[in-house]
Amino acid sequence: MRNSSAAYKKKIRYFFASTVLLFFFSAAFSQQKTVTGRVTDQDAKPLSNATVTVKGTNVSTTTNADGQYSITLPANANTLVFSYVGYQVNETNIQGNNSVSITMQPQSNSMNEVVVIGYGVTKRKDVTGAISSVTASQIEKVPVTTLDQALQGRAAGVQITNNDATPGGNVSVLIRGVGSLAPGGNAPLYVVDGYPTTGGINNINPSDIATIDVLKDASATAIYGIRAANGVVIITTKKGLKNRTQVSLDMYVSSQSTPKQYDLLNAQDFAALSNEVEAADSTHNYHGLPIWHTPDALHTVDWQDAVYQTGITQKK
Repeated sequence: MRNSSAAYKKKIRYFFASTVLLFFFSAAFSQQKTVTGRVTDQDAKPLSNATVTVKGTNVSTTTNADGQYSITLPANANTLVFSYVGYQVNETNIQGNNSVSITMQPQSNSMNEVVVIGYGVTKRKDVTGAISSVTASQIEKVPVTTLDQALQGRAAGVQITNNDATPGGNVSVLIRGVGSLAPGGNAPLYVVDGYPTTGGINNINPSDIATIDVLKDASATAIYGIRAANGVVIITTKKGLKNRTQVSLDMYVSSQSTPKQYDLLNAQDFAALSNEVEAADSTHNYHGLPIWHTPDALHTVDWQDAVYQTGITQKK
């Protein structure tokens, strides 16, 4: 009778222990839950192999070919992190939901963050002090007829001088100042659409320019060799777009006139003044022209009116 009572008590203890363990396991599993869903791009197309991670843990999974996933969240976890190459990371609080579908947004990387230099690519933030850039929008703000006018005053560290006033005249472009005493040895290297040229920039239409990048640092010689010793002007022209027709018209008309004319003596007054100076010269070193001795026979010609006139400039 005593043995049967001890066996009964032992069974009771096993029963209570099993009940307690079952309760704890049930509580633990009740705190975990499985979340399913679908990951798509901005065009509602499925993203396969997208990574789904439980934030703050090592628990993760990937989506299948249809963009679907299934993941079990540990206890007290309520945030999923979705990531995919080329898309923004998305963190989503499930808030008790068992089904969460996500639309991934592409990363908006600005082209200004990278610069194509020669045959390589580098980050713009690493070469800010060595590169000056002029865009097409900057050129369009002020009407210009030549490319040197488009660069003048817009590229830091670049000195542009018009050596004469003739149309298409010689233009001096200096980068980092004078580096050589040889005639023409200070001209930079011009690279138009990837092709180096030494012919200058007078024949390039400013309306055809997309971007202008000026390499001012001496490291440009590592790309283009000794030709880049005086700097490099990289010019990229506009190009057509695939499956798209684009027509643009750029034109302007301007007038040029002399801002001020000098107030000069006429022929009679000038001859009279010359005669007075000649008469007052005790050393007799000054001698006017014989014709000036008869001022009334002279004719007045204002060479400012004869030479200067209103000029019309147009481009279309």
